[in-house]
Amino acid sequence: MFDKVKAFEVGGVDYITKPFQAQEVLARVEHQLQLRRLTQQLLEQNARLQQEVHQREMAEAEVRKALSKEQELNQLKSYFVSMVSHEFRNPLTAILGFAEFMKDCSQQLSEQKKQEYLRQIEESARRMTALLNDVLSIGQAEAGKLEFNPQPLAVEEFCDDLVEEIKRVNSAQHRIAFSSQRQLTKACMDKNLLRQILTNLLSNAIKYSPEGSTVTFNLVCQDGEAIFHIKDEGIGISPEDQQQLFESFHRGSNVGKISGTGLGLTIVKTAVDLHGGQIAVKSEVGTGTTFSVAIPLNNSSQNARTD
Repeated sequence: MFDKVKAFEVGGVDYITKPFQAQEVLARVEHQLQLRRLTQQLLEQNARLQQEVHQREMAEAEVRKALSKEQELNQLKSYFVSMVSHEFRNPLTAILGFAEFMKDCSQQLSEQKKQEYLRQIEESARRMTALLNDVLSIGQAEAGKLEFNPQPLAVEEFCDDLVEEIKRVNSAQHRIAFSSQRQLTKACMDKNLLRQILTNLLSNAIKYSPEGSTVTFNLVCQDGEAIFHIKDEGIGISPEDQQQLFESFHRGSNVGKISGTGLGLTIVKTAVDLHGGQIAVKSEVGTGTTFSVAIPLNNSSQNARTD
């Protein structure tokens, strides 16, 4: 009896007593083989079940992730609609107000006042157009359909015209000091995207600077790149906010009641990336900010979409 117990303890599964019979041996062997087959089947089934459970858990995790993402997108959509509606309301109110006042009181208004009201209407319309362009660009970028069409471009002349256009809107509020080497050859860039880059940066420089201050806009050419420096004397950007500077809807913690969508710099970064360029920022709260954008002069890439 002791030998049997010891045998089972060390791994034995059955025993045969002597004298043994061949039929009994065969039956016991067949029985053990059957047990072995059943055990193997159970192990395989258990492995399959564990795999199915794992796959189901992964599927459930993906569903939860998708639901969470959908909820996040819905919240973002609600915020986006609310933000855009708010940003549209102010210029629309200004346009309607000035237009109605000019219609009802036209005879009492001096020519100077009429021109001022027309300028306000024009400025409000430009704000709405810029906001629409930003919204469309963000949507196209997220869908991977933002077009990139580099064409020959006289960069200095383009910048001169853009500065004059912005000056007309902000003629009495800020000074834009534009300078360049005056030796740049024609470049190959996407005119529309470059306009969005520079317009957003110049508009931000003006918006976040005190009235009467100067925005410095400098264009240099070196190492096959056009480098745009835009420096303001504004409120500056904290180191913490600089970490999220190009994220959609992010706005600085010190902007106060200054209106904005938080989309402009996101679009700037996307447009710079499409050009194969780089953007850098130096800023100090209360002192001012300098954005530097470097774009290859001759980018003939046929890439037509964002990644």
